[in-house]
Order: sequence, then C-alpha cells, then structure tokens
Amino acid sequence: MDHVTTLVVDDQPLIRYALRLLLENSAEVRAVTEAGSETEALRQCERTHPRMVITELSISGEPAGAGICQFAKERLDNAAVLVFSGDSSPAAVATALNAGADSFVHKSADRNLLMEAVRSTLAGQRAWVLGTEPAGVAGEATQHTGTTLTSREEEVLALVLCRWSNDEIAGELHLARQTVKNYVSRILQKLGYGSRKELFKSFDFTGGTPPVGDSEDTVAAARNN
Repeated sequence: MDHVTTLVVDDQPLIRYALRLLLENSAEVRAVTEAGSETEALRQCERTHPRMVITELSISGEPAGAGICQFAKERLDNAAVLVFSGDSSPAAVATALNAGADSFVHKSADRNLLMEAVRSTLAGQRAWVLGTEPAGVAGEATQHTGTTLTSREEEVLALVLCRWSNDEIAGELHLARQTVKNYVSRILQKLGYGSRKELFKSFDFTGGTPPVGDSEDTVAAARNN
C-alpha cells in the first residue's frame, strides 16, 4: 500500500475503531476516515476521495453497503472496495459481486488475513475469505486470494450462488447450456473448488436441496459433458 486514504463503513463503533487501529498501524495508510451510515459514507466519499472503501453490507438493518459499493466504483477514480461482512451467505456474496465489490472478507477472519486481503485488493487482485466452518466447529475461514474473474464469470457466479441451475443461467444470460457449464468449471477452478457442493459448503450453505444435476458437477464432469 502506498500512503492510501481509506474509508471504513460500519454501524458498529467498536468495529470501526478496531479497523482504524489495524490500518493505521500498517504504516502505509495515510489517513482513515469513518462512517456509521450510508449518508455519512457517501458524504465522506465525496469529501475525502478515498483510495479504498471497506464496508459492511448491512448497515442499521438495511442493505446499504451495496449502494455504497456502487457509488464508490462509479464516482471515485480507481477506488478499491472490500466488503467486510458478518454475513457470508450466497445471497450476501452475490449482492457484493453485483454491486462491483473487488473483494469479500467474512468478519471471522483474523487480522493477518484481513490485511493480506487489503493489500491484495489494492494491488488489483481479488481476495476472498468467503466463510467459516459450520457453527460449533472450530476452523479458519476459507481463503482464496489473487483470484480474478471476468465480468461474465462474476454474473454466472452470482446466479450459481443464488442456486440457479445451468439451464436457468443459460436462459437468463442467453447462453448455450454447455457454455454455462464451461463457465462454471472455470469459476470453480479459479476459486479452488471441485464442485458446487464444495462451494456451497464453504459458504456454510444449509438451505434446501441443490438443483438436480448441478450440486455434484465436478470440474472434470463439466469439462467432459
């Protein structure tokens, strides 16, 4: 990081304080500003023009983080956005991706993982600390850093995380089903998973039964069909 001005957005003062200390102690950060609401965050973006924005998705019970992310990506020159959220559900990650977030870190990540993600994001690489082990099971967050997805791959991943089948994704994006399977295969490879089942497991996904024929698709199967 090269003397980076950073905006931290969270409705919890203690989290903002902890992030401020962590970032300022990194020695490379020139200034850290804070915001506890969407209105304040947008005001700070216009006033300080931060090089990086770290924001929660849910602010005061509202999904304001997506709007902050979109604003930063559209209105700030070359701003990097890292979503630092307590919700690592597929819907939350899809929301962050669709809003243009560069990276996603679950709040269970330790400070070393978080700072590694910050540095990777500022270097132009995506960083993913996507989830934790199920409740009651000790374990570190699953981390995938330095992963770059194309815009189309992000679209496909967002729909996969929302539990769309390959046929549904093909219809929505006007692609051939085999093309969708190829995209899914590449996405799983880039994120370090062998199947959709592994992907959902890393998100601590517990709701319902995956679409027939999709949850067990491995990378090899996607290549060969």
